[in-house]
Amino acid sequence: MLLVEDEPLIALTLVDMLEELGHRPLEALNGGQALALFGEHSDIDLLITDLGLPDIAGDRLAELLRAKTPLLPVIFATGHTGQGPQPITPKPPTAHLGKPFQVAELESTIERLMTMAARG
Repeated sequence: MLLVEDEPLIALTLVDMLEELGHRPLEALNGGQALALFGEHSDIDLLITDLGLPDIAGDRLAELLRAKTPLLPVIFATGHTGQGPQPITPKPPTAHLGKPFQVAELESTIERLMTMAARG
């Protein structure tokens, strides 16, 4: 699991939430770090990224990573509101979570995306 969040306090909170759920996320502060980590770790099975990163948009980062792993599940975590909740898309597995979100919401989203990814 790879978490990409440029705000240190939010990143710390998300890491705590993920660890509470039993995950051990790799952390990146920007897209460049995320690309490097993805290249170093072949076992990354989920991307959680902010949409508004300082060096690359989160959706562009997902495109770049999915060029290598087409069905990589992605959660776009964003504080930008206005579009409302968006449904989870099955191929490739994608979800949007509006910040702030609760641990239970994160957990159920991860479970649904991972189930979709396992089904191919």
